[in-house]
Amino acid sequence: MFENIKIPFFSSMIIIFLFIFQGFQILDLTKKSIENQEIFSLVKKSNDIKKDPNSINLKPNLIYQYMILNHKNEILFSNLAIDLLNFDFEIYKFKNYMFYKDFFFQDDKLYYLIVAKKLTNEKLNLITCFMLFATILVVFLIMYFTHQSTIKSHLEQKDKMTTFFNDAMHELKTPLGVAMLNLSMMEFKNKNTHRIKSALKQMMITYEDIEYFIKNSKINFTKKVINLSSFLALRISFINAVAKSKNIKIIAHIKPNLYIFMSEIEATRLIDNTISNAIKYSNEGQKILINLHLENGMIVFVVKDFGIGIKDTSKIWQRYVREDRINGGFGLGLNIVLKICQKYAISKNVKSIYKQGSTFTYAIPAYKEKILDNIS
Repeated sequence: MFENIKIPFFSSMIIIFLFIFQGFQILDLTKKSIENQEIFSLVKKSNDIKKDPNSINLKPNLIYQYMILNHKNEILFSNLAIDLLNFDFEIYKFKNYMFYKDFFFQDDKLYYLIVAKKLTNEKLNLITCFMLFATILVVFLIMYFTHQSTIKSHLEQKDKMTTFFNDAMHELKTPLGVAMLNLSMMEFKNKNTHRIKSALKQMMITYEDIEYFIKNSKINFTKKVINLSSFLALRISFINAVAKSKNIKIIAHIKPNLYIFMSEIEATRLIDNTISNAIKYSNEGQKILINLHLENGMIVFVVKDFGIGIKDTSKIWQRYVREDRINGGFGLGLNIVLKICQKYAISKNVKSIYKQGSTFTYAIPAYKEKILDNIS
């Protein structure tokens, strides 16, 4: 996705940089323009005073301040708010004041006149605020249109892919069902039919994982009271063909009449993914132990295998993560199980010794009849 937005992103950054740079130039030119206007006003005021030096108002002024020097630069009068260190200037900016020095003659004597004015930043501050607002607006518009041009196309592609997968899953479901039905109706059974049945069931589990992965964020699966003891026995019966293809024996100890409250689809995904993983990572001829019992108000579901084990149990719940790529898969199964555990407050635990086997344990809240149970 970054490749798609890289060019618009860098183009946007260049435009923003140029706009900000141009803004600083405008502020600098505005500042110089204001200073030139102030100098012009000082020159004008000085010329007015020079026409009639006796008319100078030596009282404090809200706008202008004055200083009069003799020909030796000795101060004769000053009402300047700040002290000047030297008088060798014509135009001088110091401590937010602008000074203009001129001369005039009176009674054939040379005098120097310094007119000062405090610089005000109201206009500059106003322009600065306007430039800041304009910059923020431009950045927002650029980012908005960049988002529209990139993310929108990405979402369109995502919608197309989702539609494609939905259509593909629909097209696959029918032939899978037909193949399973016809295979079960075949009168003769041998090693080949068992292998075909096993392959079809593995395909069905993978198909159902992908279907759940696509639909779970959009569909609220209906919850119901499930006799987990009977349900688990049915799932073991379904998946047993896969185990037989590897000559793996499933040994189950199931306490009867243990009830939970969840959707059948999600209960199926939790059971099938855990048992099929145990089969996938077990060696031929090994066994798998399954236990279901009640303990401290929780229904404990345990699947133990004696296969290749897991190197890092913390990573197996992540989406698309597979420790052993030789055995195939999409890396979705245990991530789906994780989401189901989080949804139903199921406590999960996995213990594994590399090359010795793994034990997956789930503590599922036992069903207690409540008024709200029938509300999905």
